[in-house]
Amino acid sequence: MSRTPSTAAPVRRGRQPGAPPVSLVVSTLNEGAELHATLESVFAGSVAADETIVVDDGGTDGSCAVLERAEWRARGVVVRRIRRSGVAAARNEGARLARGTHLVFLDAHCRLERNCLARLRAALDARPDAVLAPAVRDAGGTAAGCGARLIDAHLRVRWLPPEPEGTAVYPVPLAPGGCLAVHRETFDRLGGFGAFRELGLEDVDFGLRAWRAGVDVLAVPGARLAHRFRPYPPYRLTCTSRAYNMARVALVHFDGPRREECLRKVIGTPRAAEVLVEAFAGDWEARRAAVEATSVRSMEAYFARFGDWRT
Repeated sequence: MSRTPSTAAPVRRGRQPGAPPVSLVVSTLNEGAELHATLESVFAGSVAADETIVVDDGGTDGSCAVLERAEWRARGVVVRRIRRSGVAAARNEGARLARGTHLVFLDAHCRLERNCLARLRAALDARPDAVLAPAVRDAGGTAAGCGARLIDAHLRVRWLPPEPEGTAVYPVPLAPGGCLAVHRETFDRLGGFGAFRELGLEDVDFGLRAWRAGVDVLAVPGARLAHRFRPYPPYRLTCTSRAYNMARVALVHFDGPRREECLRKVIGTPRAAEVLVEAFAGDWEARRAAVEATSVRSMEAYFARFGDWRT
């Protein structure tokens, strides 16, 4: 499954003189050849990141060992191994190590089009105060989305169709976590990704916190990539992680009937009582107070702007 770069002496296409440095953060767990193909697509682009930090979230398949060879290090690839902590924690660890002013977070099963990173960088140069979402298509088809919206109390999302290529950036409700770009100062201002388990809803929480802090989430339809959507990841997930994450989002961000509706959805999931006890026993009250202290826009305004599943 392991592969080495396709050229013995790769040429790094870095930033133009004076341009802010870009740090690419790729979180991975047992992605095998998918990880290597993702990085190959990055380095085949019109520009490359100034550094690429691969965070191995407790992997056991050896796919990251290849990236510690000299030919990958010459491309600016750094591998950081951590105990399995979940995608949010892995991204935060990558951001902590990153030296760039521009952060791009990427799943390890993507294929970037040639100008994807260049267009994300240009958009972030123009809007360092925003979170950016590229256009993403299914690697197995042609359907694409650019940003997403919440559609029900399970906190499931629906991708939004991108506006025609060449249009300016425009607001969307959420930037799905498969790929998003953000300036370092904005990321730090938002407090990074939240304390979520394993996989799921860390991007929803990040988008809601951005809205509340007055940070726009913007679609960049000209920046395109393919994402391999899969029914199951190449690693085991506990049966309670998403339900816990859903309860945490509801407790931190919602009030009244909307919160109650989300929490009721947890009741039908495995070990629901345990999940709810753990969620209520966590630090959600402190997190909620911290978010409210910096909020300039309300959740009601969010749903009025982008649509409400309750209507």
